[in-house]
Amino acid sequence: MVILSVVFFVFLSLVSSSLAASVVSNQSIQARESLDQAQRDIDIMVSKNISILRVNETYQEALQLYSAQMALEEKGRSSNYRLVIEYALEVSSTEKVALEANDELRVFKENYVIAEKSANLSAMQDDYNSIIISFNDERFEDTLTLINKGYDKISEIQSSQTAVNAVYSATSKTLKNFFIQNGLKIAIVVSVFIILLLVFWNVLTRLEMRIRLNNLIMRKKSINGLIKEMQASYFKTKKLSETEYKIKLKNYEELIRDIDRQVMVLKEEMFKMNKNAGNKLKLSKGK
Repeated sequence: MVILSVVFFVFLSLVSSSLAASVVSNQSIQARESLDQAQRDIDIMVSKNISILRVNETYQEALQLYSAQMALEEKGRSSNYRLVIEYALEVSSTEKVALEANDELRVFKENYVIAEKSANLSAMQDDYNSIIISFNDERFEDTLTLINKGYDKISEIQSSQTAVNAVYSATSKTLKNFFIQNGLKIAIVVSVFIILLLVFWNVLTRLEMRIRLNNLIMRKKSINGLIKEMQASYFKTKKLSETEYKIKLKNYEELIRDIDRQVMVLKEEMFKMNKNAGNKLKLSKGK
């Protein structure tokens, strides 16, 4: 009776082990099929020159997990291929997004080149670079989002520049018509202005010289006032050191010499101008 019980227990254990092995074996097959599909997806990306660093890392991790679970299964121990299947599906999902992003990017580049011929797109150069970088960095989901925003930016720029061009065109036509309709009046006004400018040029020049001369004289008086204040601070209140006094005095004296030089040149110019005006007046009376 005891022998029969032992035999029956062994039989049940073998049956249970066979059933468990069957379940695990089915999951292993599913995992293997998922990995094979992931490998095919990666090959497609490679054929289209799409970067595979991201998916390949996930795929390699899935392979390692699969090998580890297979080793457990071969030893008759409990194994689980859930993560292997999830990683393989992630590769396949990324491949679909990558292919979509690749197609969208190609079309976007073509449209960008076309739009660039009729509009200045320099304002969105950073946006364009961000799209390219996101694709190269395998952030394919971001690429799709950025491409949509890129189309919106192109439309905004085109609309804005179209409006500016329209205003410019309208303004140009208005100014052109204005000059055509008022050309004679404008010519008369300009001619009168030039004549008056020539007549009063010497007067205006002499006035400008007198203003410059007065400014120089006022500046010299101000510097002399500063020198007096400095001398009072040095000789009376002793607020200045001898070194500081000498340095400041030297600078002020240089400024005064420069002003005197400018005054002399300016007076010489004024003398020449008055002399020329006097000669012209004499000639006109002699005639």
